[in-house]
Amino acid sequence: MLDYFRSHVNARVTALVIGICVLVFAALITISSMWQSDAMEAQLDASLTRTSELIKQTVEKPMVIGDDASTKKEFAFLKDKYPDTEIYLTNYKANVTYSTVDESVRKDFESAYDQADMLGLMTTSLSEQTETGLLTKSGGRDLFMRVMSIPNEKSCYHCHGSSQAILGSIAVIQDVSPNVSAIRTQIYEFIALCVGGLILLVVPVVLFLRRNVIARLADIAGASNEVANGNFDARFECASTDELGQLGCNLSGMVGKLKTQLGFSQGILSGMTIACYVADTDANVSFINKPMLELIGLDGDPESFHGRNVSDLFFGDSTRETVENLALNDRKPHSVPREEYENRKGQTLFLNMEAAPLYDLDGNLIGAFALIMDLTAIVENERMIEAQNMRIAKAAGDAEQVSVNVSSSADELSAQVEEASRGSDGQLARTSEVATAMEQMNATVLEVAQNADSAAELADRTKIKAQEGQTVVEESVRIAEHVATQAMGLQESMKELGSQAEDVGRIVEVITDIADQTNLLALNAAIEAARAGEAGRGFAVVADEVRKLAERTMSATQEVTQSIQTIQNSAKASVASTEEAVVSVEQSREKAHVSGEALAEILGMVENTADQVRSIATAAEEQSATSEQITRSTEDINSIANETAQAMTEAAKAVNDLAEQAQALRGIIEDMRSS
Repeated sequence: MLDYFRSHVNARVTALVIGICVLVFAALITISSMWQSDAMEAQLDASLTRTSELIKQTVEKPMVIGDDASTKKEFAFLKDKYPDTEIYLTNYKANVTYSTVDESVRKDFESAYDQADMLGLMTTSLSEQTETGLLTKSGGRDLFMRVMSIPNEKSCYHCHGSSQAILGSIAVIQDVSPNVSAIRTQIYEFIALCVGGLILLVVPVVLFLRRNVIARLADIAGASNEVANGNFDARFECASTDELGQLGCNLSGMVGKLKTQLGFSQGILSGMTIACYVADTDANVSFINKPMLELIGLDGDPESFHGRNVSDLFFGDSTRETVENLALNDRKPHSVPREEYENRKGQTLFLNMEAAPLYDLDGNLIGAFALIMDLTAIVENERMIEAQNMRIAKAAGDAEQVSVNVSSSADELSAQVEEASRGSDGQLARTSEVATAMEQMNATVLEVAQNADSAAELADRTKIKAQEGQTVVEESVRIAEHVATQAMGLQESMKELGSQAEDVGRIVEVITDIADQTNLLALNAAIEAARAGEAGRGFAVVADEVRKLAERTMSATQEVTQSIQTIQNSAKASVASTEEAVVSVEQSREKAHVSGEALAEILGMVENTADQVRSIATAAEEQSATSEQITRSTEDINSIANETAQAMTEAAKAVNDLAEQAQALRGIIEDMRSS
């Protein structure tokens, strides 16, 4: 538990806050309780003092005159008036002479209350002038006892004499359990209020401290632990502007700078391609790179060798001295220009070693840094150069003889090159003439091919147009046949229309006859109605209306008849025109068939012509291609001839240069020998 408190600020701060608050509130409760108790005692003492004075005055008069009956009567009165109060009047021997408690009379006060504090107070009041009070507990009741000494005054000498300074004592004992209970209730309420206040105070304060201080401190501590363990990506909370926020920001900035500096250092070490290592003050490896392991002849991850002794790593013997030992011991840089070293794989190497001590910012030695450069290749190159110089010296003698032979051969080769150059010049002239002729022939062939292509294109367009014409004629034939079909249908429809018009005419004639008969019947009805006189007047009106309706019907039928006759005439004319159109359409269809056959023949002829033209164009293109190939071949020959001529010229120049170089080589060899 103690370890937990020592290692957790949260627990210590919480315990401290709670402890201080508890102590403060406990002190407040204790002091308040004491104040309330003292106040209650003072109040009770003042109250009983007044009561005691009243009682003393009440019983004093009958006692002075020695009226025992009146005195008892006064005590009985007090018993009834103060039921919660007991009054004892004792003599100087603490024997109760009068009391509101009848069974205590003529008995010692000790028989009523044997508590030491009450007896002590009574004894004190009998030995010296005393007026004081006492709060005590007896028989499960809270009692307040007030005593007043009764001095032996001159007015009492006639009865009690003057030998005793204190004649007795008046003890007033009041049951104050309700008062004490009320005070205790108030104290308990105050304690509860204080506890509630303590909780209301402690809980927010603790929560505030835990959330705004302790938790943030814990976050900072956790992040700092991660940083201490090597996790530089740990984040410090710095959202607020208070001291903890500033602390988090400062720590975050510090870690950022550490990351930058360590990253810079680590980047330099990791990026070095030269073999290197870092040792601590005990010459143990704290960093080593892959080239260094390869140089030593060890395999594995460089980090797995951290903590190994450098001498043991290099030689398998920790007692051997290495360059970083010198730097650590002397505290200054050391260099070994060339050292022969046999690595762990048995390879012999030549190394250049550089080591320097490392210090922290306070100047304390923290280790050493060493660079190892492999000089093996340089040493091998030096040896190879020495051997090469020996071979060059030997070859110089042989080169002199070779130069003599080269000079002689160069003269002969120069003569042969001049003769070949003259032959290549003649070949170049003939090739140029052939190339010119082939270019002319190629131009003619290209023109023929172009004309053939144009004719082929024209034949293709003619074929397309003929195909389009044939399509149009076929479409015309189909349209003519469709028109003929429609004309035949129209002819039948017109005939049907004429027939229906004649039927309508017959119906109209019947309607006309009915209208005439209706008109005659209406006239007869009117005549009969006129004969009937007044009785037939209504019938006459109806007959007149029927007659008018018959006349309108006759007029309408006449108009319908005229319209039907017009329709019949038009239908007959349309039938005649339709018959003529059918004949014309039939003739057009026959002509269209003839045109279609003619276009089909033309199309076949055009296709044959187009095929022949395409054959001509193809042949012309092939001939043009062949001609172009011949032209290219001729140009290649011409180019080769030019190149040959140039090569021969350059060869002649090179032979001359070779002869000059042979002379120069001979001079150099002579100089080498003379030196």
